[in-house]
Amino acid sequence: MATTSEVTLSTFAHTGDLELAFEHSPANSDIQAPHIMFCGGFHSAMQGAKAQALKAHCREQGWHFTRFDYSGHGQSGGAPADFTLSNGLDDTLAMLDEHHPSILIGSSMGAWLATLAALRRPEKVNALLLLAAAPDFISELMVPKLSVGDIWDLSQGNVVDVPNNYDEPFKIKQALIDSGKELSLLHSDALNTLACPVRMLHGTHDNDVPFELAIRMMSKLPKDHDAALTLLHGADHRLSDETSLATIFTQLDALVAHIT
Repeated sequence: MATTSEVTLSTFAHTGDLELAFEHSPANSDIQAPHIMFCGGFHSAMQGAKAQALKAHCREQGWHFTRFDYSGHGQSGGAPADFTLSNGLDDTLAMLDEHHPSILIGSSMGAWLATLAALRRPEKVNALLLLAAAPDFISELMVPKLSVGDIWDLSQGNVVDVPNNYDEPFKIKQALIDSGKELSLLHSDALNTLACPVRMLHGTHDNDVPFELAIRMMSKLPKDHDAALTLLHGADHRLSDETSLATIFTQLDALVAHIT
């Protein structure tokens, strides 16, 4: 795949020759410059405000920056209802293997996927910056809101609409729920083997993913792990207001300095 600052479509076969949209912005000159990759949230696209702001910050710092859309998201191929967490992990690993970023920034579901990717590629991922982390959000937050009728429809292979606070309802299938259980972080010991430093940011006024979920994730890490969780008072789930973005940039700059 060519290095470009334009959105590029690249074909991967892990879910049946789907095209994944990505954008890579190279460093100014130093090939050894840090490489940051952004992993977005559930039904979010790489053109969102936070991803745009991170791209601009990385350009100012002279760093490489890569962002992409999961299958069924944004400009990538695939139906949104067919997306599973396993698909998202495959997409993330494909981008990781192709572009070789050293720091992953994960937002919401992207924090879950970035962590899973770091567990599977410990030799490649040097640090994680997790924003409004939503580990196990499918079983912890989504499934409890389903009606008995929804659960029945899913079991029969039907598509169910799940309301959200920003856009049209999400369309999901049983496979999404099953994949979330299989890739659980909160109900497994997977985080015991995480090798890289972790920094987490979460808003106290996050009405989509309560910060208690981030605390539970932090508690699954070994006591001596290099990890920190910062709560931003009054910030919401998006963490895209001016104050939140400034804090994200500060944390990212410090994390780059820490690992280099």
